[in-house]
Amino acid sequence: MKAPKLLFLALIIIAASAGLATAQATISVKPGSPRQAANMADEQDNEIIDEIFSPITQRLNLTASQKFRITNIATATMLQAEPLFQQLDELDDRLSEAAFEGRLQESAIREVSEKQAALLSQIISMKARAKMSFYRILTAEQRAVVVDQFRLHAAEGNLGSISN
Repeated sequence: MKAPKLLFLALIIIAASAGLATAQATISVKPGSPRQAANMADEQDNEIIDEIFSPITQRLNLTASQKFRITNIATATMLQAEPLFQQLDELDDRLSEAAFEGRLQESAIREVSEKQAALLSQIISMKARAKMSFYRILTAEQRAVVVDQFRLHAAEGNLGSISN
């Protein structure tokens, strides 16, 4: 639960930083600022893309348009999932508080666990839909690279956040 949350949070921070950096660049009227802001935004988009497709990011040779669309999908998914992660944390805090106060009952554990399961189900569904959207953006050749990576490293389960 913590690893996907941390990934989502990291990507949200990166996306928010991109927005703030762009806003700061448009306020500041220094020569070369728009180019620097664009480079910073591109770099942050590349970080998101790398988080999603590592270790095959370079082999995919994504176009700027593909990167833009994938980054938007990932960012939107992260923003939609954030309230769900907050709810998970609140439920976990309730369980911990009750346990440390010695008032935790089996019925409460079951109730909170079911709520957590429902939230995790929503998050997993959102992630699956995002992956499906990523897949639609890729060309047939790029899809083949992704499929090959899954086949080669199925035992490792390591394909950036795509495999999670």
